[in-house]
Amino acid sequence: MFTILHISDLHRSREEPVDNDSLIAALLGDGDRYLGEMPPVPRPGAIVVSGDLVQGVPIGANGWQDSMRDQYRVVAAFLEQLAIRFLEGDRSKLIIVPGNHDVCWNTSFAAMERVPEDQWPTDVRRALVEPDSNYRWSWRERALYRVHDHNAYAMRMGFYWDLVENFYEGVSLAAGIDRNRGYQLFELLDRSIIVAAFDSIHRNDCFSYSGAIPRGAIARCNLHLRDRPHRYGLRIAVWHHSFQGPPQREDYMEAGQVREMVGLGFQLGIHGHQHVAEATTQYIYLNETQSMGVASAGSLCAGARELPRGVNRQYNLIVIDDTLRSARVHVREMTDGEQFSGKRNGAFLQGFSELTWQAATDVAGRPIDAAETNDRACVIRAEEALRAGRLRDAIESLRDVKLTPGSYQRKLAIDAFRRAEDWKSLSDAIGSPENVEETVLLITALVNRDQFEGAVSTLDEATDLDPATRQALRDKIAVKQAMRR
Repeated sequence: MFTILHISDLHRSREEPVDNDSLIAALLGDGDRYLGEMPPVPRPGAIVVSGDLVQGVPIGANGWQDSMRDQYRVVAAFLEQLAIRFLEGDRSKLIIVPGNHDVCWNTSFAAMERVPEDQWPTDVRRALVEPDSNYRWSWRERALYRVHDHNAYAMRMGFYWDLVENFYEGVSLAAGIDRNRGYQLFELLDRSIIVAAFDSIHRNDCFSYSGAIPRGAIARCNLHLRDRPHRYGLRIAVWHHSFQGPPQREDYMEAGQVREMVGLGFQLGIHGHQHVAEATTQYIYLNETQSMGVASAGSLCAGARELPRGVNRQYNLIVIDDTLRSARVHVREMTDGEQFSGKRNGAFLQGFSELTWQAATDVAGRPIDAAETNDRACVIRAEEALRAGRLRDAIESLRDVKLTPGSYQRKLAIDAFRRAEDWKSLSDAIGSPENVEETVLLITALVNRDQFEGAVSTLDEATDLDPATRQALRDKIAVKQAMRR
């Protein structure tokens, strides 16, 4: 099982009643509790933070730049402690997406101009809802605004992206951080899981509250993954906004974007924004039904004004089954003493809710074994590289392949390591020799690594060597030892 610690809607600022140290202590204390609960919840192997890292600053507030910088310093310190305390400092396993509160309202407002009434479009409503419209409506002023400086408007996310780029500086990721791409990629669980972290704040600003992933970003992400030589057993999509809610609200994301994710092979979706936990399954109907499990998290530390009535601060633990085809969503809720414990009511009466999704299939409708597919592709590349004499390329192709005893890929790897005289990799690949040839190769590798005791021990344990070969190996060991003295 693989556990994702899912937190959302941090709303970090110095004015919030829960400080970083108290949050970290509460999360660690809860970890001591849920490790012993049934069904078991393993320690988190990754963390997802699904947006609203900071609270933000109202338009026109004094010293808003300093306040925004301060809020992002608070959340940066919190994220750093999360990585250290839960992930042994491995930031590549901590996934972040932006939320609507991460948008700087003052920066977006400064990029707009008020439109005189005699210059309003004939159909204002239509102009407002056109794709990528530059128009915005202020209900407070009953006035129409227009984005006139697009470079300045793009900087409304400057504080957020500065934090992200600093946080991942020097970290090896599936694809480097790109603030203009619309998504970031993260690999988990020995590269068997890929996470696409989408920006759902396209056109979100001080007047426009709805969520949207940039047009084409989901499709470009799918093409990016198709073009990669590696295949994944599970595709996870992360974003911030909810995609359903009451009709009078306008801060939701279009459900069609979630259905697009399902149609393009994403099997598990994770989001926040609604400040209450939920676990559902989304279906679309193509040749056969495709589905995606979706989990939302409540707010980790929003103030009482943002929390729905009767809802406490929450976070999720998503426990993914070893088959990568189902998960349990455990909701942890803050109660007495500002400590977390398991939520046991509503959809989470058992302490968790189960999600399942359809496995990826090939053209014949058979489930795809991603590990087997990757191994087969790596072996083909290694064979081609060996034929061309590119030994290092062959070795690199076989680096992530499981070298199971008796397998063809094991024999191929042993041949590549021998020809490249990569003695450490050769001895590691052989492990326990399966025949006389491997015994000779292992002893040769150990001798060349100056591991003479291991070479002698291997030789003494080999009962199937003929006397001449045994004596030749003893002589080789003796000569090499003498040369090293």
